[in-house]
Amino acid sequence: MNNPVLILLLIASLFSSKQGNGQNDKQDHNQIKLKDSLTHSLVAANSDDELVGFSVAVIDQDKVLYNEGFGYADSKNKKLYKTNTIQNVGSVSKTFIGIALLKAQELGKLNLNDPINNYLPFEVVNPNHPEIPITILQLATHSSSIVDYEENYLKGFILENEKVEDDEVPFTHFQKPDKRISFIDFLEASLSKEGKWYTEEAFSDNKPGSTFEYTNYGADLCALIIAQASGMSFKEFTKKHIFDPLNMRDSAWSLKEVDSLRRSKFYLFKGQKIADYECISYPNGGLLTSSEDLSKYLAELMKGYDGKGTLLTKNSYEMFFEKRFENNINESGRINVGIFVEYNNNFIGSSDLLIGHNGSDLGSLAMLYFNPETKIGKLLMINTDIDYKEEIVVPYIKAVWKSILEFENKLKK
Repeated sequence: MNNPVLILLLIASLFSSKQGNGQNDKQDHNQIKLKDSLTHSLVAANSDDELVGFSVAVIDQDKVLYNEGFGYADSKNKKLYKTNTIQNVGSVSKTFIGIALLKAQELGKLNLNDPINNYLPFEVVNPNHPEIPITILQLATHSSSIVDYEENYLKGFILENEKVEDDEVPFTHFQKPDKRISFIDFLEASLSKEGKWYTEEAFSDNKPGSTFEYTNYGADLCALIIAQASGMSFKEFTKKHIFDPLNMRDSAWSLKEVDSLRRSKFYLFKGQKIADYECISYPNGGLLTSSEDLSKYLAELMKGYDGKGTLLTKNSYEMFFEKRFENNINESGRINVGIFVEYNNNFIGSSDLLIGHNGSDLGSLAMLYFNPETKIGKLLMINTDIDYKEEIVVPYIKAVWKSILEFENKLKK
């Protein structure tokens, strides 16, 4: 005899399944429409192709919601800029130093409250306050009183090749490859009293720990301390403890370590390529990565903020994101926070609070932020200089970012 109750349950289950599939199909269709709308908006935002090549990614903690490349990685050879195109991301690199510092502390290799001279192979002291030791934490929160003395800092930019092509422009401060010195020697020459380029202008009048003063040298010293404390190079340490665990296979700190066929060229402006270069003091801004890889890292930072990260313990992530120098609010809305990461509530037209970092170098720009309320992250990578023709390029960057924000708002709904 047939069981009428069982038959009714089966019919209800079948109907529910069909209804569910219909709802899923509708959601998928809506997401495709949203993505297509963003793609159209981004193409329109860069209508004159002033941004030679760029990529945009939008993610949540579990998946990539959008990731596309636009324009050219090499305009002369018509090589498209893709999601796996590799380029420099400037000071976004500093966030990796922050994660590495806390991992080294977890491993018992150092303590952030230690004086830096406990680890450095040369002594660094603010000559204006020689009695106050500088700590690792002060370096990591830009409060060490070390400042960037530009004349020395620019000596660290090295051409990749001896011969510069006719269609490339080398900046006057670019050094020939035979002028390259080691990372340690560069920092010692710049910051040690016995260094050949030493100047007291590399230090401010403020006491260590008292004032927020952004510095690339401080970030580089942190990377050197990690290497000295761990017995591994900074490159090896970040590969073992960040890149490999997150499966970031396109990320490295040297042009020679990444796939040359997927490297983007640097552009001063549309139609003008910059000669390939590296910086001796690479940790503060020399990370080479792709949109695909950086999306994995951004997802990890978002998870870490919510206490679910995998690279660090919950306590370490709390220290990473802990707010410091909250009174450091400037015209861009930046508030320094934690270990090489910032809070910003006025970033290119966004009144929402964003957490992350941005960075630029000669011929490159990167923005990596997430919204702690919506739990949506977004990143933008561009292979075009933002300073040389700022009045032309910046409006296009703002238009691209506005398109990303509008996409996020639609996702919220």
